[in-house]
Amino acid sequence: MHWADYRKGARKAKVHLGFDLNRSIPRKIFLSDGKGAERPFATMILSPGQTGVMDRGYQAHDLFDLWQEEKKYFLCRIKASTKKTCIEATGINPDSNVVYDAIVLLGTPGVNQTKKPLRFVGYIVDGTNY
Repeated sequence: MHWADYRKGARKAKVHLGFDLNRSIPRKIFLSDGKGAERPFATMILSPGQTGVMDRGYQAHDLFDLWQEEKKYFLCRIKASTKKTCIEATGINPDSNVVYDAIVLLGTPGVNQTKKPLRFVGYIVDGTNY
């Protein structure tokens, strides 16, 4: 993997996979080097009407707006430090694992804030808040 330069003496690659859950098969696969950005691949993998499930490396507020315009759906675990501006809070069942449910704008106003509102859900599993 001479193309997958990571650091001196180390080669790493990332796989960006679009997986069709209904058919249980990979739909699209892209490879990048270990230092490569993940965000551009989500746009290439998702088609309108599809839902992407992503980790924090895919968090990009401008892309969240774009994907909504393109009718692409997504679940993305975001960084804990992300600023959230609540537009409308939803009632929470006290017996649920859900601890927060609201329509929000993500990011800092005037810097990187989303233009389109998103649903933000916080939950707790085995004592860990997500």
